[in-house]
Amino acid sequence: MDKIDLEREYSDLTDEIKVGSVAEHELQVTEFFNIYSQLAAENGDAPDLEYCPILGESNPRYRIDGYALDIIEGGNTESGDLYLVVCDFRQEDKIFTLNAKDIDRSVDLAVRFYRQAMSDEFLGMLEESSPAYQLTLLIRQYGNRISRVRVVVFSNGHLRTRRNVFDTRELGLATIHTNVIDLERYAKISLTGSEPIEVNFDEDFGGAIECLSPSTGTDSYLSYLFSVPGSVLAEIFAAFGNRLLEQNVRTYLQARTNVNKGILKTISDEPAMFFAYNNGVTATASSVNTRQLTNGALAISHIKDFQIVNGGQTTASLLYARDGQKKDLSHVHVQVKLSVVDEDQIKTVVPKISEYANTQNKVSLSDLASNSPAQIKIQRLSKEVSVPQKAGHLHAVKWFYERSRGQYKSLFAYKTSPERKKLELEYPRDHLITKTDLAKYEYSFDGLPYVVSMGAQKCFLKFTNTLTKMSAGDGSALNDNWYKRAIAKAILFKSLDASVQQSDWYKEDRGYKAQIVTYTIAACADGFRRKGSQINLDRIWDDQAVPDCLMAWMLREAEKLSLIIKNPPADVRNISEYAKKPHCWEVGVSGRVGVPDDSLLDFGISIDVFQDEARSGKKEARKNKEVDFDVALANLVPQSHEIKQRIEMENAQSPKNMSAINKLMMGNLNLNKGEKNALKMVLERLEIEY
Repeated sequence: MDKIDLEREYSDLTDEIKVGSVAEHELQVTEFFNIYSQLAAENGDAPDLEYCPILGESNPRYRIDGYALDIIEGGNTESGDLYLVVCDFRQEDKIFTLNAKDIDRSVDLAVRFYRQAMSDEFLGMLEESSPAYQLTLLIRQYGNRISRVRVVVFSNGHLRTRRNVFDTRELGLATIHTNVIDLERYAKISLTGSEPIEVNFDEDFGGAIECLSPSTGTDSYLSYLFSVPGSVLAEIFAAFGNRLLEQNVRTYLQARTNVNKGILKTISDEPAMFFAYNNGVTATASSVNTRQLTNGALAISHIKDFQIVNGGQTTASLLYARDGQKKDLSHVHVQVKLSVVDEDQIKTVVPKISEYANTQNKVSLSDLASNSPAQIKIQRLSKEVSVPQKAGHLHAVKWFYERSRGQYKSLFAYKTSPERKKLELEYPRDHLITKTDLAKYEYSFDGLPYVVSMGAQKCFLKFTNTLTKMSAGDGSALNDNWYKRAIAKAILFKSLDASVQQSDWYKEDRGYKAQIVTYTIAACADGFRRKGSQINLDRIWDDQAVPDCLMAWMLREAEKLSLIIKNPPADVRNISEYAKKPHCWEVGVSGRVGVPDDSLLDFGISIDVFQDEARSGKKEARKNKEVDFDVALANLVPQSHEIKQRIEMENAQSPKNMSAINKLMMGNLNLNKGEKNALKMVLERLEIEY
């Protein structure tokens, strides 16, 4: 990628923080945390993080800005990770420099709090309503199951150090790991949506790994086979965490156990047989460095863009065995097949390797990717569906659907100042919707606020199942009408969020806004359904706004709901965790707030009419799809040779799509149904407009 202009990135980030903090009536450090935490979750640096501002100024000083607990639910012995975030955010005019000592100081702040949390005296000094009290209780509850404390330092400074991997340290039964997201890492991830992982065996992991000579597939592909010590693979996973896992696999594993009992049994009982019993790891890279060992053997010293596409459970289980069960991995060896793919092809080839290699988990991994047919279809709808002009506005404002990180930012890249201003008017930031946002809006309206409260990544994972079903068959469920209603849900959510933020009752007792908003949307939508209606989303779409009377009522319901959320049952100590439970919705909220009186039903339509219009939208989509594609076939003829080359280059051929493209090359538009469907699928998969 082109060299990053860090000065420009610092200026843009500073402006984004200032604008967001004013809009949200929050401190700038809070807005900074929100921006970085979303990026960290998407990149695999941490699970979805809870904002938890804790500051101790007396001796010993400590600080926590957010946390996440990644422990398997339902068990009582399996260990896991506690993530503690410390923000080193400074409001400086120019970029400031960070060094290793700065990072150590930030880590010390988190470590001191963790130590304090284990003290009965410390707990007794805390206010029960304080974030420090709630996090301390959580740490004490799971203390004997926390095998790793991952301290993540967020900073808007530029880290100047050659260290890719920070030293670990022991703290009681737990191991302390350090991870840093500075300005440069933030810029790389936000611009490209991902960040290459570089594994330096010589400097960080005990020396180069002996391998067999590479086998050649094509000019752009090499494959290496080697055996890696289990202790080394565990240490690599300890250093990089879920960032090592190819994104589709990472997302899948987050919702399931990452510990395999069979693997653990082999490590415990027959470690020397691990190589024979285990399928090993399939991985990819964009390049490797090799060197000759003193015995003449070839060895891998450095891997760039390392990603594990199959064997995530093996890798995670090795780390669990080492840290959680204190097992000796010195006799464990793991076979690795490493495919080296050209950097410009890695984004298309890696998901294919992932899908074809991953046989342990019965899941269509391509359905979880941002380039799945459903995601491509939604983005296409966002471009094609005309947005009504809002009353009082001089022009229509478009919605931007970002199915993969960096797309919105790329819209403004390398533009002049006038061009940027024009684009900002056409696609303002408050009209940006990410794929995780969409999941949040849909599930709030559908009465699943406890799923939304689990965090963006887990909510999105669940939503992919919904999208997979909707895009199955002819995909007509994802149509113009569905898209308009999805945007209406976004308008409803965003409007309520802003109203809650500005309300006097919220300003007097801040906190848990995310939970209040999703639960209020769910309660009000559910309340309308209890009266045989649905909130009239079509009206909201047409007006591009929520009717004032409807919003005023929802805000009153939000105030009632905030009292329920902030005063949970006596046995609940952590409100954020309680909001993630179905019990919170089913017993605590549903039916207690959000049921409208008859005067408000004017803002709804009957469920039968709502569903009839949804069915009509599907029928119209099917009809339009056939007509549109027949027209498109003629337009594809002039570019059919280029399309064929692209299909072959991406290894996307099938008998039917090649039959279809060969007909087009001869000017023959008489395709049968199977050929049409096959051609449509490959065009959508390769994102070729038609």
